[in-house]
Amino acid sequence: MDSSVTASSVRSRPFDVIVVGLGAMGSCALEALARRGKRVLGIDRFDPPHDLGSSHGGSRVIRLSYFERPEYVPLLRRAYDGFDRLSRDSGEKLRFETGLVAGGAYGNPVSAGMLRSAREHDLMVDAMDGRELMRRFPQFSVPANWEIVMEQQGGFVRPEAVIRSALALAVRSGASIERNAPVTSWGVNGHGAWVEAGHGRFEASALVLAGGAWMPQLMGSVGPKLEPTRQTIVWIDDAGDPAWGHEAMPVWLFDRGEQPAVYGVPPSAGMGLPQGLPQGMKVGLHGGGPVVRPEQIREVPSAEIVAETVAAAAERIVGAGTRAVAGAKHCLYTMSPDTDFVVGLHPAHPQVAIAGGFSGHGFKFAPVIGEALADLATKGKTTLPIGFLSPTRS
Repeated sequence: MDSSVTASSVRSRPFDVIVVGLGAMGSCALEALARRGKRVLGIDRFDPPHDLGSSHGGSRVIRLSYFERPEYVPLLRRAYDGFDRLSRDSGEKLRFETGLVAGGAYGNPVSAGMLRSAREHDLMVDAMDGRELMRRFPQFSVPANWEIVMEQQGGFVRPEAVIRSALALAVRSGASIERNAPVTSWGVNGHGAWVEAGHGRFEASALVLAGGAWMPQLMGSVGPKLEPTRQTIVWIDDAGDPAWGHEAMPVWLFDRGEQPAVYGVPPSAGMGLPQGLPQGMKVGLHGGGPVVRPEQIREVPSAEIVAETVAAAAERIVGAGTRAVAGAKHCLYTMSPDTDFVVGLHPAHPQVAIAGGFSGHGFKFAPVIGEALADLATKGKTTLPIGFLSPTRS
């Protein structure tokens, strides 16, 4: 289905809402609005889904026992339902439960935070030591006294497929999309809001800004300061080893103290991965990348960061250090100062809803953030528990 619509065909049409940015949050917001019968236009500077922002790489970790803070758990429950609804409506499986194991040395914040969220929200998790982890999964090599938590409902979702499905469903419900149309300016007036993008000016009653790494330009000095950082993802060849497959091995994340945590997603061959994406176990260091301009994602990953990432993975995955690197790509994290998301109404313009600062852990929330943005754009409020993410939080 061709979901592109030219500027000349939509410029004069009245819209209820314009959504700027069609990555994880914007695509789901567009779908939620269109499903509610709203006249909506989505605008993106590229042709989504693409690999020039944050929402790519073939997989994104999803988990319920959130170690960052328990307030996220109700949103995650709603997000799980949202991914499953998108799967049913699109006919494409988007969420995979491989289980997830995470933890580290005694007293590490990852396992402690997971257990705290599990207690507060009655989640099913299994606490164990490193010895038990290696008994269950000999693919891992960790100290025997490590504190580990396993969540059976953890796993991964497919980012490109989620965005593709959300946009196709939005178009099916009547949405219009402007692709390859960078936003040059936006503003508000007595009738709502307007956007200059590509070769056109578009107007609507309300506006959603979900521009990912471009939110600092779109938002200026409003709200918490957002900074794009560049992360490097590496794929290690699985060498045909069935023990590395997603049916035999869980998603994993291990704390490394003062250094960025190391994580991995088992190979997902046969799941319709994007063309040209490397095959193998996807590994990365969570956070700690340099502050960059968004266009710097196009630079070639350095041999040093690739080697550092592989070495961190090889400490914990048996055989990872002896297998070839299948490829590496950059990804953008748009960081907020406290690493919590920034979601809510623009402090000065109530007809504008904003979503940014997802800080490398936001994709798993895409369907519920999309619902919240649809609420904010059409009602000016939402019953979803996003108050702690407010742009005006202290």
